[in-house]
Amino acid sequence: MVALADRAATDRDGAADRPWWRAAKVGLGVFAVSRAGVVAVSVFAWVGEPGPRKSPTHVAWLWAGQWDSPWFIAIAEHGYQRTPDNAPAAFFPLYPLLIRIMTPLGLGRSWVAALLVANLALAAALILLYRLTELELGREAAGRAVFYLVAFPTGFFLGAAYNESLFIALAVGTVYCLRRGLWWTGGLLGGLAVMTRSAGILLVLAFVVEYTRQVVKLSKLSALIGIPAGLGVVMLVDHIAYGDALAFSHAQARHWGRHLAWPWQAPLDALTGTGAPFTEIWTHNVLELGTVLGLGALLVTRSRSNLLGLALLTFAVSFPSRYTADIPYPLYSASRIGLEAFPAFMVLGALGRRPWVDRAVVTVFVTTQGILAAHFLRRGWVA
Repeated sequence: MVALADRAATDRDGAADRPWWRAAKVGLGVFAVSRAGVVAVSVFAWVGEPGPRKSPTHVAWLWAGQWDSPWFIAIAEHGYQRTPDNAPAAFFPLYPLLIRIMTPLGLGRSWVAALLVANLALAAALILLYRLTELELGREAAGRAVFYLVAFPTGFFLGAAYNESLFIALAVGTVYCLRRGLWWTGGLLGGLAVMTRSAGILLVLAFVVEYTRQVVKLSKLSALIGIPAGLGVVMLVDHIAYGDALAFSHAQARHWGRHLAWPWQAPLDALTGTGAPFTEIWTHNVLELGTVLGLGALLVTRSRSNLLGLALLTFAVSFPSRYTADIPYPLYSASRIGLEAFPAFMVLGALGRRPWVDRAVVTVFVTTQGILAAHFLRRGWVA
């Protein structure tokens, strides 16, 4: 499949001067292949479901009706409701807002709109990631990078009713615009990324790095305000809904036990507290720890975007869940959140030029994702 992406990236049609056409062709091609894989896993889960067989619509609903997804949909339908710990505040407003806007196109069903937004964002993310990787590492690396992203073991979350794909599209779009000197567009996209996930505030780092490298007019620095302005919008929404501008942070601490810690603390806890081999707790901690260590190893290589990637990964592990008997997962959801460290997939795309690396990555990624996606569709918790 990666070879197909590489061939699609070759200019047999004379499109060397049409980079966006090439990016769209490869990105949408990988998107189509990945969606076909999702359909195949869904059919497998539907056929193998124990008990009376549900309708195919029910299986489609499972991609939007489990774990974090109902939080987004409830916010889209009812706004930020007060609860004892104000847990909805932990979910930033842009994705629920887009769900609400797209609900008429989802036949009046919010869960359909949630899937529609996520998949449109995924398509955009793949096109943008191809362009950025091509700009930085070349065409062949770009084709592999977009495939590796969707093939990653938890890559199926990018098409489920989660906000990861929207965040990645906005973050990659921000970096690309900054790289091309489109400062105000980059600032706007960065602000929207912050309104999607708190990690978006780290795009300030990308702005400063690119600004310093390009040494442009001082007046362009004012575009930086767009990124923290996104956080200001989130705080305003929380203040209106809960009377607490930091409700998003307090909700994470109260409901999920997330707290600030040294970035090495959670990986050490996962390493030393995995429990008996092949138990449910052990499997989850191995998956989470493997994600952090694997992506971290890729990001310590020398690449222009890796500083942002390391910052995103460090941010994810610096706010772990409290490691207790009730929550024995110190790297809670790191295997899903790690998808946001998109520069790691750019580096992996470059390393995949070696055939044995490409074969190993595709085999491990696709096989593991198939297993995890089937488990997810059986209402199992993955990340």
